[in-house]
Amino acid sequence: MGFRFCDRVVRNPATWQPNEFDSWGRGRGVGVVVEPPFALGPDEVDVRWPGGRCFEYVEQLLPAPT
Repeated sequence: MGFRFCDRVVRNPATWQPNEFDSWGRGRGVGVVVEPPFALGPDEVDVRWPGGRCFEYVEQLLPAPT
């Protein structure tokens, strides 16, 4: 599954890999895929979460419910 700019996403609890950025809100709530400042791999996206922005692997995300 791939995501495009402006897609709304949530973390996938089955595949989420916590890291130090979770402390400021990474993966909480609904994020929006934004244009990255540089090229990312085909399995990565730049997500703006309510608490900040972070690069994420696509397999760690699910489409947000409508």
